[in-house]
Amino acid sequence: MGKLAIVRFDGDFDTVGFRVTLEIGPEGDRPSTEIPGRLPPAPELKTLLEQWETKYRNIDAARGIKPKQIIYNGSINQRIEECRAAANRLSEGFQEWLEAKAFRPIDRTLREELARDEATRILIRSENPQIQKLPWHLWDFFERYPQTELGLLPPYAQRIKTAPQRQGAVKILAILGHQEGINVEADRQLLENLPNARVTFLVEPSHEQINDQLWQQSWQILFFAGHSTTEGDRGCIYINPTERLTIADLKYGLKKALAGGLQFAIFNSCDGLGLARELAQLHIPQTIVMREPVPDRVAQTFLKYFLLAFSGGNSFYLAMREARERLQGLEGEFPCATWLPIVCQNTTVVPKNWAELVAAPTVERVSGNWEGKLSRSPWTIPFIPSPPQPWIHSWRKPTAILFLLALCIWGGQVVAPKLATTINNRAFEDFQAGRWREFQPQIQLAIALDPHNAAAHYSRGWSCEQVRNFDCARTHYQIAARYGFAAAYSQLARLSIVEDGDYDAAVEMSGRGLQFAIEVPVKYALHKNLGWARLEQGRYEEAIQQLQMAIALDDDRAAAYCLMARVLERSGVSTETLVQWEMCYNLANPQDFDEDRWLGMARKRLFPPPSPSHF
Repeated sequence: MGKLAIVRFDGDFDTVGFRVTLEIGPEGDRPSTEIPGRLPPAPELKTLLEQWETKYRNIDAARGIKPKQIIYNGSINQRIEECRAAANRLSEGFQEWLEAKAFRPIDRTLREELARDEATRILIRSENPQIQKLPWHLWDFFERYPQTELGLLPPYAQRIKTAPQRQGAVKILAILGHQEGINVEADRQLLENLPNARVTFLVEPSHEQINDQLWQQSWQILFFAGHSTTEGDRGCIYINPTERLTIADLKYGLKKALAGGLQFAIFNSCDGLGLARELAQLHIPQTIVMREPVPDRVAQTFLKYFLLAFSGGNSFYLAMREARERLQGLEGEFPCATWLPIVCQNTTVVPKNWAELVAAPTVERVSGNWEGKLSRSPWTIPFIPSPPQPWIHSWRKPTAILFLLALCIWGGQVVAPKLATTINNRAFEDFQAGRWREFQPQIQLAIALDPHNAAAHYSRGWSCEQVRNFDCARTHYQIAARYGFAAAYSQLARLSIVEDGDYDAAVEMSGRGLQFAIEVPVKYALHKNLGWARLEQGRYEEAIQQLQMAIALDDDRAAAYCLMARVLERSGVSTETLVQWEMCYNLANPQDFDEDRWLGMARKRLFPPPSPSHF
């Protein structure tokens, strides 16, 4: 579990400066550290911010306007250079302000309390609008702590009770608003290609159409692409050529959507801080907006990178950071693109990852006594069956399968996933009974019926690995991993270690898998593989930590003990080495490829051959 740091600012730039309070604690828990500090008055910094904003807006870089088309009142190149110069002055003034002596306890405590490889959210809370607009990502703390990302907190927050949803896919309401000068088709294609998502599109809709959708269905993500603006403290979106709406115009529909499970609002449009402030009053868990006018290409690029990272397994905040930083490649043409995206966060909510949004029955849900079967399996992690569908649980004969196939054709997407799940589970039973011939075709049939069935792809990958067809195994593990199937990440990590020698990739895969892992055997395997990779990297302390976590999860499996013995040997710790080798020897299963090799090592250490006699 990562940490949460909240930095609160009370005051102003002109006269008294800011009283600053830092709170740090584990995610989902009360803060364990609270430190006071101060920042001095800085009216000149406020002026630099206003000057930069003027220069940036002078580029007219709103969605739908291409900078190279603008030739009046100075060339576009001149305006871009002026914007860059203003950005540099603001950056320098901002960094100098943060170096104030009275702010050092805040800065120092953050660096002391947080680990550089620890996922952390840094949330800025202030009612001052200039504080919200400052380029906080330029604080060198973020440069040195790559697992952190920034968000804004409203001055008020409330936890909203939501109805539990078992969707099986992420439900997205995508509003493609007034399209003049905007290529919203690019946004549409990105959303359509998301894994395990059901997207409903409203193209230049009416107020009534949006309201009806908010009331009639449950949604997890609300997406808007189009024109928007902030007027005073209020945000407006342009939904068609003749209508614009404020958040107040959608208040009751949004409350209904929130009660039904709405988690994220993404406004890929201009000047969105006004929208974020109003959405915060409704206690939307997470809102992404653009702080200033955003060029069409920048908006599309951000959306692409964010969706790829988030649906690919990154946490919400790390996906946000990755997408924001990748915008740097556009800053030659669109200055300060990395300054634009920002999260507004309800502090009572911990953001869900993509797998939690999917909440699909096929994503690593083990039913009945499967966990007991997994814990002593002769392989690292066998393929994991999905929860059985009782309404067809007893069907086995080919005639029944043919009947269900016909029913599948009639029922379409409703029946096929359930049938695929049942066939995958039956394949597991066939394997347990030694019916290999029945196992293979059933797995292939399950995938044919439901190409999005993560458990079936994992099963196929595992079966390919048994015959050492590693390309096939990787292909299907990667598909399963894209749907948040944690065991697939574990197997990909293992292949990276034993087949590729790519220990960095193994660390990455194990870390991603731990974000999704629920079942103890899968968590065990992920920590074991992470410890294994750290061993091969020579990072012994981290290896020991991960292997200890694996043993704490299950102290009746050999792999972690065997690897722990190897770590202790390499690091020169001799006192505990034989104890670990003894545990390895007693628990290792010779039918497991990895454990059989370690079993041989354990025999050599525990039962060395006698020295030859000399006469």
